[in-house]
Amino acid sequence: MKNNVTFVSLGPGDPELMTVKALKRLKEADIIFLPATVSPSGKTTSRAGIMVENDEIKGERRYFPLPMSSDRTAAKAVYDQMHDQALAAWQEGKCVAIGVEGDMAVYASVFYVLERLKKSGVSTEWIPGISSFICAAAEAQLSLASLEERLTIIPGNLQEGQLKSLLDSGNVVVVMKLSRCADVVKNFIAANPSHEYHYLENVGTPSTYHTTDRETIINRKIPYFSLIIIR
Repeated sequence: MKNNVTFVSLGPGDPELMTVKALKRLKEADIIFLPATVSPSGKTTSRAGIMVENDEIKGERRYFPLPMSSDRTAAKAVYDQMHDQALAAWQEGKCVAIGVEGDMAVYASVFYVLERLKKSGVSTEWIPGISSFICAAAEAQLSLASLEERLTIIPGNLQEGQLKSLLDSGNVVVVMKLSRCADVVKNFIAANPSHEYHYLENVGTPSTYHTTDRETIINRKIPYFSLIIIR
């Protein structure tokens, strides 16, 4: 591993879904930065940390708790700290890996850190991985797009009327970060029973949940790590 800061896409949650190249970079890293969350009780947990629990990964773990909020001010402050520490480690000749849940190319706000590091003159590398909606389609044994269908991915900022317009024009729709627009989606499901709905949460983990039952989806409390595929 060269003296890079490497952004490693870890996949959706199952360590076995991590690519060979991603695992190799983690094994070579001196320092591994990982996202974490803090519960209302103050407990820090990290899904990414669980994914890299491997005796062959020796690097120092540094956890960065990120707030789950649409206001990105606090997250930006955390990412600034991550940039500063990654830059300092790189300048010391350390090999640094930054773990990213899912795939770096799909709604990864840590991309901000990559851009800042580039501006600071840091040599960076980017390892792709499996995104949560690809894992969800495999769990549901569902083709995301066939023949002339188009795939549209929406990051939880869904507006009233958007779903009908997209589905009527031949799109298969994936709504990620579903908890942010749960009421909009639930209202649509109630009014449009003819569509096919695949609701999933915690994909790629032992607690993966999948249902196609409309009433169950409508009545279910939607957690942060959830998505729905509609066709």
